[in-house]
Amino acid sequence: MAEVVLSPLVGTILDSLKSWSLKELELAGSLKTEVASLESTLTTIQAVLQDAEEKQWKSEAIKNWLGKLKQAAYDLEVVLDDFNTEALRRSLHADARSQVTTFFSLRNPLLFRLDMARKFKNVREKLDAIAGEKSKFHLREGVGEAEIERNEDRQTSSLVTESEVLGRADEKEKIVSMLLSNVSHHDDLSVYAICGMGGLGKTTIAQLVYNDKNVAKVFDLRGWVCVSDDFDIKRLTKAILESFGGKSGDIQELDPLQRCLVEKLVGKRFLLVLDDVWNEHHDKWDRLKQALQCGRKGSTVIVTSRLEKVALMMATTPFYPLGCLSDDDSWSLFKQRAFGMGMNGSNANLETIGRLIVQRCGGVPLAIKTIGSILRFRSQESEWLRVKDSEIWDLEDEGSRILSVLRLSYEHLPPYMRQCFSFCSIFPKDFVMKKDVLIGLWMANGFIPSRGALDLHDMGCEIFSELTWRSFFQEIKEDVDGTVTCKMHDLIHDLATSIMGQECCVIDANEGSQIPKTARHLFVRNCSPSTSIMGLTTLQPLQSLILRGYGINVSNLSRFISKQKYLKVLDVDFNFSNIAFKSSKTLETLSLKDGHNLKKLPKGTKNLKNLRHLDIRGCSALTSTPVALGQLSFLRKLSVFIVGKEDGCGIDELKELSLERELSIKGLHNVKSLTEAKNANLIRKHNLRSLSLSWRVNRNENPCHQNDEEVFSALQPHSNLKKLCIIDYQGLMFPYWMMDLLLPNLVEISLENCERCHQLPPLGKLRFLKVLNIWGMGALKYIDNNFYGDMESSFPSLEVLGIHEAPCLEEWTTVYGTEHFPVLSSLTIYSCPKLVKLPMLQSLKELHIGGTNVNLLTPLIMNATVLTSLKISGFTELPDGLLQNQKQLGPSIESLPAGLQNLSSLETLSLLNCSSLVSLPVNGLQGLSSLCSLWVQH
Repeated sequence: MAEVVLSPLVGTILDSLKSWSLKELELAGSLKTEVASLESTLTTIQAVLQDAEEKQWKSEAIKNWLGKLKQAAYDLEVVLDDFNTEALRRSLHADARSQVTTFFSLRNPLLFRLDMARKFKNVREKLDAIAGEKSKFHLREGVGEAEIERNEDRQTSSLVTESEVLGRADEKEKIVSMLLSNVSHHDDLSVYAICGMGGLGKTTIAQLVYNDKNVAKVFDLRGWVCVSDDFDIKRLTKAILESFGGKSGDIQELDPLQRCLVEKLVGKRFLLVLDDVWNEHHDKWDRLKQALQCGRKGSTVIVTSRLEKVALMMATTPFYPLGCLSDDDSWSLFKQRAFGMGMNGSNANLETIGRLIVQRCGGVPLAIKTIGSILRFRSQESEWLRVKDSEIWDLEDEGSRILSVLRLSYEHLPPYMRQCFSFCSIFPKDFVMKKDVLIGLWMANGFIPSRGALDLHDMGCEIFSELTWRSFFQEIKEDVDGTVTCKMHDLIHDLATSIMGQECCVIDANEGSQIPKTARHLFVRNCSPSTSIMGLTTLQPLQSLILRGYGINVSNLSRFISKQKYLKVLDVDFNFSNIAFKSSKTLETLSLKDGHNLKKLPKGTKNLKNLRHLDIRGCSALTSTPVALGQLSFLRKLSVFIVGKEDGCGIDELKELSLERELSIKGLHNVKSLTEAKNANLIRKHNLRSLSLSWRVNRNENPCHQNDEEVFSALQPHSNLKKLCIIDYQGLMFPYWMMDLLLPNLVEISLENCERCHQLPPLGKLRFLKVLNIWGMGALKYIDNNFYGDMESSFPSLEVLGIHEAPCLEEWTTVYGTEHFPVLSSLTIYSCPKLVKLPMLQSLKELHIGGTNVNLLTPLIMNATVLTSLKISGFTELPDGLLQNQKQLGPSIESLPAGLQNLSSLETLSLLNCSSLVSLPVNGLQGLSSLCSLWVQH
């Protein structure tokens, strides 16, 4: 039986009992008495929960007691959902008198209160009986209540993957040496295995080897695939192909996938890392290996696994057993995490205790790092002693003890943060989690508490940062669009699973997995049109359902959803537009993101009266949003709204919606009048931070542009907006609110295909603007003084500027006597063939330029004295002496300049689409003494 963690749930329920929802229903009589009694009972239980959760490790009786408590708490949560639904029904009407009248007509209030009082009484009596048993366990009150302490040091490191690896240099060098020495001696595919228990750093060692410069030089291709416990041959073949830069497209069958992989690998020496392998079936490995045996001599696979059986089965040489860190390295790692920049005399006692704690970690890096992270913010000796003297160190099994060490870090989180972390077990191992998606799921399930003026999403960001700092999340990455992703170490995933037990469940649709009846959050992967979900109807009411794959039996899914009375989250990544929603009182989040074949939203979407988040980003085939979307008065996050021509699909549907964060409006050519545009009420949506306005729905249509200017003028957003994107606007001028800069807080602006506008707004006045991208302004001839805004210092914060496809642009004026672009570090100019003059930009570090007048290059590059990256394309020749001390070059030319030989610090040389290139310089590339990578692509 998994451990039972109840304190987060009890905390959430107590918050709900005190919430506006109950006050809204004007509690009175027996109902008010029952609610007060429940609060008292739960408060009494809450006082001893921390001690009970710690002692359940050694007492099956306490664990069973907690289990009964948890089930009763879930019963209470169901009753509270009924209350929230009734509060929702009431709040839909603004006028107090009509509200009461409507409420009375829908449901007799007296009968409702009596019914609720009865339900509360039943749950309260059950809780009272269970609470009465606590005395026999001698539980202490108020043990180890966790609070997050604020510390300035944390802010600079919360989203940074740790770069320094301690104590593994020797292991890395041994494996690299072994790998390099065997490359030229083995004709067959070589397979090396790194084996060891969880948390030792097998993945880290593999990463160090994979990224070693000497290793990179000897392989034509390198690829990395996280395998985990899902050893599906088709999935892995596809992942391997894509990791080597191949494209699998929509291929779903194994044979053509393997043929594509063979075509990619044949004649090439490759290195492939298969990380975290659990498969023990030889036949599965043999089938996967077939497509890997076509590489050139020296091709190599590195496998990491916890299981010796796996290492012995796959490796062609004796596997490498990874050991624990030495005492000195263990202490260095702990000290780095627990003490930060250094130690002083006041830390002497903590150092003594810390060394004893490190000994108990057994040289396991993940355990040391995790324990060090929680102690960094605790300066009292008593707090350190409590960790040192915890009973979890007494467990005999080493694997359980390491998991228990990680649990210590979990125990030091506040209850709401524990709930957010443990919920992550709904995702499969090695799953790439998106930060915003994760926060949305936390919000929908009520895991994030309200904290004053801080909105729930911002609070979710804080939780994410805390969990990252404390090593619960790793491999934090941010792509060019700002999307932040993360993963969980498999041992951390084990911890989350041990806490949630079978409440969070991951199943494979192809394997006919049995779903435990206690599942409340379900992730189904590898769905297909033949997948039936009706077998799930025997479960407890689900709160979250995430479906991944290529389709599903839609009629079954429709019936299933209609029976899910308490479903809060439905997340599907494939087309299921044939489904029809009936009225749902609880569904808060509907995510259909990246459903590329989705042409229309499910029928009855307007019936989801409690919907708060509708995500349809990436649904490129979608041509309209549902009729009467404005009826969803609780909708707060709407990623995309498509203006339609039909009644009920106009932009005025947005009028009463209090939307937050980001919104993309497409199909503005369908707006019929100035009045309709004004009725969208964008100027009142003060919580919007990002807005995209597009006069097109998809690339294939050619809309009629008759009233663009008056529509655009009526779409003025609130001044809180930080990001603005304008697409396919065909007016002659930008609206007054852009020219008069009524959006002073903008940080990022993108102007795309505004082909008829001949003048840019005075954007230089925007003191917070960091990113400006201009695409396809065919009528723009001059960038003049107006652009700078008559400021002594214009564009004071701009860091990134891009100008693309401005075929008529001739001159970019320099304003003398003023400072402009003081911190501009990245400039991109493409397809501006008439441009002959640019301002001096001395702070540039990155310059990407192509399809412009060649005479721009010399003054631009010579003035950029700190330039570190240069990419040039579309020139048939380059001026002599142009290239000196640059780091990167990407030309498309007939011959390389002689000055190329002077680039002794050049590390990467890319020759892209050089269809006219005949030969390299006479003396070859001998002067490029630092060159590590050469790319030649036609």
